[in-house]
Amino acid sequence: MKIGFCGPLDRMAEIAEGGFDYIEPAMNALAAMPEGDFLNCLARAKEAALPCPAFNCMFPGSLALLAPTTTDGEITRYLHGMFERVRALGGKIAVFGSGKSRMRPDGVPYGEAFRRLTAVTRLIGETAGQYGVTVVIEPLNRGETNMINSVGEGACLAAAVHHPSVSLLADYFHIAVENQPPEDILRVGGIAHAHIATKEGRRIPLEKEEGFERMFSAMKQTGYQGLISVEGRCDDLKKEGPLSIALLRELYADA
Repeated sequence: MKIGFCGPLDRMAEIAEGGFDYIEPAMNALAAMPEGDFLNCLARAKEAALPCPAFNCMFPGSLALLAPTTTDGEITRYLHGMFERVRALGGKIAVFGSGKSRMRPDGVPYGEAFRRLTAVTRLIGETAGQYGVTVVIEPLNRGETNMINSVGEGACLAAAVHHPSVSLLADYFHIAVENQPPEDILRVGGIAHAHIATKEGRRIPLEKEEGFERMFSAMKQTGYQGLISVEGRCDDLKKEGPLSIALLRELYADA
């Protein structure tokens, strides 16, 4: 199991010094870069030799995916430019969190919003597949979005989309904030990517918690061998990174 850290590309050296196997940067920041800046970033990434197999923050908050004024063409144009850069950096996993972008607009019934979100997610998957990328739906807590707030709801969306390039993510922080059972990972048949941080303060994991143990047990029972990205605050990555990595490897070994 590879363990990475979510952070911007300009922190590659720091994340590598922390002992992580890879970096998980944001797609919206990548898409917003001028071409010259991106080419410089690409060159630095190759020199750093730290892989970028996964990316998060797919959309800018300004792109309201479920708004009636947002067209498929607008979404597709953004996706092609973004996925081109993700592929150039070696990305294989694209996290569809983007809570603000997927918010259900006021006055729109949930069923109507869900059908639109299904269509948009299928469009994302169809586009991602052209670049060899798998999209993983990230359930987020209700403080961040009003659509897809649990692993079960994320699994329902993935099932409704029914596309080979669309799967599911589980994030311990959101699971804990929503008081969900980590065993839902088992109930839905497994996941394709994972995030982890403490519930309190959303920090890098440094100590064992029952919730961590339950999540790793559920992942192991489904045969999970994918990536797990730390998405939490850290005061000293060079010092705390190795401690967190050792903890996560122990949790998986003992599960």
